[in-house]
Amino acid sequence: VLSSTLYNCILSLVVYIFLVSPSYAQDNGGLPVEDNEFTQQLWFDFNPSWTVGDGQKFTGNFGYRTIMPKSWHRIIFKAALEKDFEKLIFKRFNHSEKLLFGTGFFILTTKESDEYGSFEIRPFQGYELGINLSPRIVFKQLFRLEERFVFSDAPENEVFGLRFRYQAQVIFNLAGVLFGEGEGFYIPIAIEGFYNLVSASQFNDVIRVTPGLGYQFNPDFKIDGSAAYHYTQQGNDDGLVRTNDIVFRFRIIKTF
Repeated sequence: VLSSTLYNCILSLVVYIFLVSPSYAQDNGGLPVEDNEFTQQLWFDFNPSWTVGDGQKFTGNFGYRTIMPKSWHRIIFKAALEKDFEKLIFKRFNHSEKLLFGTGFFILTTKESDEYGSFEIRPFQGYELGINLSPRIVFKQLFRLEERFVFSDAPENEVFGLRFRYQAQVIFNLAGVLFGEGEGFYIPIAIEGFYNLVSASQFNDVIRVTPGLGYQFNPDFKIDGSAAYHYTQQGNDDGLVRTNDIVFRFRIIKTF
């Protein structure tokens, strides 16, 4: 019954995002809309974390992102505090809950003289609900609110943005299969939707679909890669630019 309910929830989320997002993206006050062809991006991340107390973890993210052919580069630094709760909301339900508080710093540089770089500060607050559907299958839901402060010399620059993010993720854990205890592959599959309460001038994501494959050397050291589809939109005085992106992402995840 739980698996059937989970399947229906994920299916409803996918249908909702694909039906609502295009209509939301086309609302641009009658200004022209430009649809770009598919682009390809490369993302590299190092995600360290440290246990700092009972049920508390400090996490970091050091990332580099670029587009092919290379016209911009993006450097990312994030830090967050995660706090585990046993029974925060659902008192009689077997699950895990987590609160997140953090800030990200994003530096964008461009290679073309007629394009604008930017510096963004992004505080965020989040809530994660994890459900163990079986010993090898975990279903996670992540809710995040982000405040975006974007500083740029671009004429259409909007300094403040505010958006809500919802991610549904299923992780299939194959550790111990064909390998030693605590070692082996895992398969993460995620769908994430974005809703702009106040649109910023850059990187206004609408939807991300991210299938991946990872390998766990031990519970404290993992690597994974994914090939994701991202749909984004950016508005300015000349109209709305919509972009379809294929993002190849590689991550190193280490707990100290």
